[in-house]
Parts: sequence; structure tokens; C-alpha cells
Amino acid sequence: MQAAEEDVTKDASMSTTDLPEDDSHKPTRSDEESSPSRTRTRTGGGPVQFLRDVRLEMKKVSWPTRNEVVSTVVVVMIAVVFFAVHLWGIDNLLNLFFEQLENWLH
Repeated sequence: MQAAEEDVTKDASMSTTDLPEDDSHKPTRSDEESSPSRTRTRTGGGPVQFLRDVRLEMKKVSWPTRNEVVSTVVVVMIAVVFFAVHLWGIDNLLNLFFEQLENWLH
């Protein structure tokens, strides 16, 4: 009787490490030792490979539209002005309070 294999399909939320490993395509240790071209002297691939990977990842980024950027900037500017006026008012009230307290103590 054969064991039932798991039916695993890859969706967008899964990485390649989430899938079960299939060892049939991996080279054996003797294959690696006999093939000098398969040995790596460095890990990571160097700066050229890094820049290629960066370029590939930048193509995957979901960039905002011009309207989204403009509307976000407007919201941020309104918030900055609101909090600036709010803190200016609190600063003036505290300044007035401490001036009155100083006059009362002298």
C-alpha cells in the first residue's frame, strides 16, 4: 500500500521554505566533490548580483500613484499645521501661567 502524498500548492502567502523539500533534484556529495565548477568560493554572489537582486525587487514594489502621494502630503501638512498651532497655544498658556505665578510670588 502506498502512502498518500500531501497535496501542497503554493499560494502568494507561502515562501519556498514552506513547501516540502524534494530531494530528487539535489546533487549528491560525490557529485559536488567531483565537479570543481560547482564549488563556490564566496557566498552571496558579490556586488553585481546584489544590484541585480535590488533591481528585481524594485520592480516588485507597488508604487503609489501621483494622486495618492499628493493626498498623503496634504494630510501630513494639515496635521503638522494643526499640531504646531496646538503646541504654540499650549506654550503661550503655560508662559502666561508662569508669568502670573512669578508676579504673584514677588
